[in-house]
Amino acid sequence: MKKIFTLFILLYVSFSFSQDYYLQGYRMIPQGEIQTHIENEKHFHSKVAKEMIKEGKATGWAMLQRQGGSSSEPNIMFYVGVGDKSNLKTLGASYNSAYNKVMNSMGEDAATLVKRAINIDGHTVFNATLQRTNRIMKNNIDGFNFIKVNYANVKGNINEFDKLQKELWGNFIKKEMNRNNGSQVIWSTARKVTPNGNGYNWNYITVDGYQTYEDLIAPDWSNGTKFPQGLDKINSMMEGGTFYKQVVWKILMSVNSDGDFKIHN
Repeated sequence: MKKIFTLFILLYVSFSFSQDYYLQGYRMIPQGEIQTHIENEKHFHSKVAKEMIKEGKATGWAMLQRQGGSSSEPNIMFYVGVGDKSNLKTLGASYNSAYNKVMNSMGEDAATLVKRAINIDGHTVFNATLQRTNRIMKNNIDGFNFIKVNYANVKGNINEFDKLQKELWGNFIKKEMNRNNGSQVIWSTARKVTPNGNGYNWNYITVDGYQTYEDLIAPDWSNGTKFPQGLDKINSMMEGGTFYKQVVWKILMSVNSDGDFKIHN
């Protein structure tokens, strides 16, 4: 995890977007090593995240596992809520400080064993810094456990695309969620800040959150639901006329903005 934070900082460049940043770290971990990584995150790195949140240097953290899809795709994703640009600029130093506090709290003997346990290959394949542009949650929701990330390669003006997302789909899904139509409980969008260039297949994502896997695969819209007109405008601004790909992720564990740790079912 320490190497990943360093890579994120190397990828960061300054942009004038709104002050709500987060990080995604994608890994391709061999099946036989996944449980070891889960244990390391549960017993150590989640505590580092809690310390950073406590100090106001992060806003959230989660470990997610891909559900289905190709075996050639990353199977683990990490989410790190950063917050404003000042936190992003000092993220490496903030992580090192939290890391040392947690390690020192264990005592010398325990710390030696922990360092040995977490000194394994992270199998990182891709890191991205994103800037959240929209976030809508159902009123009084009791958390969510699965997300579908829709990756898009937007052509032309990404600001216009984001505006259409909010006006056409965001306003619709907010109303429908709060009248208990469908099973979605959260919707958000973000643009990729780094890395940039033609070698990357997406520059924008939308995220749909659900409480169960069944809710995700069968959203259960009511009969007669009137979906918004003009969605073809959104599609026309994406390369190929649709999302580049859609991937389902299960949240394994998380630390929220209050510093509360949770194992997700």
